[in-house]
Amino acid sequence: MIRSALTAFTTVLFAALTGLAVSPRAAAQLTALVAEPAPAVPSDSVTPSDQAGLAVLYPYRATYPYLETLEARLDEALADRRVVGLVAAVIENGEPVFIYTHGETAAGSGEAVTRETLFRAASVSKTFTGTLLGVLEAEGLLDLSAPVPGDVLRVRGSRQPTLEEIASHRTGLPPNAYDLDLEAGQAPSRIRERLSGVDLICPVGECYTYQNIAFSALESLVEDATGEDFSSALRERLLEPLGLPSASIGTAALTASPSWARPHSGWRRLGNRPGDPATPYDTIPSASGLNLSLDDMIVWAQVQMGTRPGLSEPVRTRIHAPLTDTVRETRRLGDLRTRVDQTWYGLGWRVYDWEGRTLVLHSGYLSGYGAQIVLEPETGFAFVALWNSDNRPAWWLWPTVMDLRTGNGPGSWLDRFVED
Repeated sequence: MIRSALTAFTTVLFAALTGLAVSPRAAAQLTALVAEPAPAVPSDSVTPSDQAGLAVLYPYRATYPYLETLEARLDEALADRRVVGLVAAVIENGEPVFIYTHGETAAGSGEAVTRETLFRAASVSKTFTGTLLGVLEAEGLLDLSAPVPGDVLRVRGSRQPTLEEIASHRTGLPPNAYDLDLEAGQAPSRIRERLSGVDLICPVGECYTYQNIAFSALESLVEDATGEDFSSALRERLLEPLGLPSASIGTAALTASPSWARPHSGWRRLGNRPGDPATPYDTIPSASGLNLSLDDMIVWAQVQMGTRPGLSEPVRTRIHAPLTDTVRETRRLGDLRTRVDQTWYGLGWRVYDWEGRTLVLHSGYLSGYGAQIVLEPETGFAFVALWNSDNRPAWWLWPTVMDLRTGNGPGSWLDRFVED
């Protein structure tokens, strides 16, 4: 009863602080408990805020004791001068239990990052595209088993890839085919035409090779199915109805936001200088065009796990199903292979086997920006993070959280980055 009361109370408190809607489950809990005395918020449930870090644990220190250790690890690792701004959250049992904000929107600005600050989500955008495909398929507007029309994308080989194979990176093209041409300013449609002359490294459908240009071919199919341009379809069919409070698409929308994070690029830089957020990847919004805040990421995680309404169970099952055995991804995990021994790709989502636990996740990178979302739908756990500088510690946050919450490892992934 105490845990249920704390969950409901915390959710309403979080909604009041963020302006987000309360999930029906939490609202029902609070209604059922209205006759009970209101639980007191522990005096240490909100830590002092300062530029170095703010962690909001609400009344969950006792329920999830690993969060205090996590906070200490974050404080230590993110003292790295290359970490300019970072926001992160932990969700347990479908509700936020830990919020962490650190640093500035731009180095030297004095403007702190918050839950509402917009960051570039980079390839986390693919999770939105995959979800949109699942929704349109469920509505009968798209057949994901159909081959992509040759005037949209053509590859060498005995057959054309299906929409599902494009969304799960089974085109047979070399990895990241012609990304450099996009970064040089060439139009995606012209680049896709040239893919027809590229030798495949495996037959269509038989191996995993991660793509951006080929993935963006899905935009034309969405537009044909909905009668809207891709960005409008994404906004009107996902972002707005699901209640993401500040999600947007493209650089212009990012910089129009009241609070947005500037990028700080360079892995070997000696200082932090804010850069220009404009990127050629704006021209392929399906692959890397979204801007998200921490509040957006929290809502997105809840919707994906079914702890917040918006996606049917069949759609969630469809998009999270492992479709492509990503042997290449598994090999490049390095030290993480002590925890993860098999990986796959679904419809815009990665799937990892973490010591018998099924994690659904994706990361994103654009120069000076990073993003992570990690879900364990079976337990209602999620970890989400966004940051605005090239740095190594941020990429190792989610394994640290997993070690600490499961107790199956020391959670020492960040130790290698702590400066003397």
